[in-house]
Amino acid sequence: METIRNALITIRQWIKRVYAAYGVYLNILAKWAVAYTALTYINEYFPGRSFLLRPIVVIAISLLCSILPWNYIALFSAVWLLLQLSALSLEATVFMFIILLVLALLRYLTLPGVSVALVLLPVFFIWKIPFVIPVLVGLIGSSSGFITVGSGVAVYYLLEMLAGNMAYFTDPDAATLVQRLLFLVEKTIQHDTMLAVMIAFCLTTLVVYLIGKLSVPYAPQIAVLVGTIFNPILLKPLLQHFSAGAGPENALWGSIAAFFIGLLFSVFSRFLDYSGTERVQFEDDEYYYYVKAVPKLLQPDEQAAEKRRAERKDAAGTAVSRRRAEAEPEAPERRSRGNAERRSRSLSEIAAAAEAAAPEERKEDTNDA
Repeated sequence: METIRNALITIRQWIKRVYAAYGVYLNILAKWAVAYTALTYINEYFPGRSFLLRPIVVIAISLLCSILPWNYIALFSAVWLLLQLSALSLEATVFMFIILLVLALLRYLTLPGVSVALVLLPVFFIWKIPFVIPVLVGLIGSSSGFITVGSGVAVYYLLEMLAGNMAYFTDPDAATLVQRLLFLVEKTIQHDTMLAVMIAFCLTTLVVYLIGKLSVPYAPQIAVLVGTIFNPILLKPLLQHFSAGAGPENALWGSIAAFFIGLLFSVFSRFLDYSGTERVQFEDDEYYYYVKAVPKLLQPDEQAAEKRRAERKDAAGTAVSRRRAEAEPEAPERRSRGNAERRSRSLSEIAAAAEAAAPEERKEDTNDA
């Protein structure tokens, strides 16, 4: 166990050093990869405009997303989707525009969440590991992260529904515009699988978030374990309750992947030494303050180096205090000596001025006589 711990600490320190040196380039690469993957899958599902299918255009837009904040990836993906749908079906375009607008308002009018999860969740559904997203969003997101997760589930299932019925929407003789819109609304309301998966993923995100914020040892790791078990266990009865079809594929392997990815993320983000926990209490005129300090987990050589730095700091502080203490008694003596010198100089200047003025006074007395 000690060897594994030291190996994890070594890897974590190496990752921190690499990220400190190349963090800017790694962020650009990650944003480019996410944007490129999302746009590529949209083109595969809805190949509407030939201009947007060109690889050079996909790469260029992905590069533009890589130099912008993460939130813009979701924006560009939504615009790209609507452009592709507009070349296939006007009804599908209007329907998805309304859905995306409602989801955006729901997210931005409540509390901000992890917007990139809205793009990653459909991609992870395609990769058969969607259970990873609720665990990661619960660990790193805010209390409103479940809104983004639920929105990602809705987007994925609605896109699947549009892709499966695209022949119906592209046939001009199949139905009228109103009938197609009513068909979309009816399919959305009756999509029990989407509703069951959305409830399970949202509750899992909340559970992971609440457990991860507890002030107990290994709270993030416990949250990951509970989340990976809670999600599939909750999902099965929900699917049965709504009489829905099959949920996400490869639930077992997806849960295992979620556990290991979430565990590694929690270890590398918060690797603490809970045995060295200290609790401090102090107060002022109005409040009592309770502070819980949990030290980071370090290797033995790092602990020794940290101890030496603390000792040198204490020694330097002690030396400064000693010099100040030695200098303080001498200060009054220097001040009194300086005052005496100034007084003596003032008296000598007064005496010299009196001697210089004495002959003139005697001369004036002689003249008067």
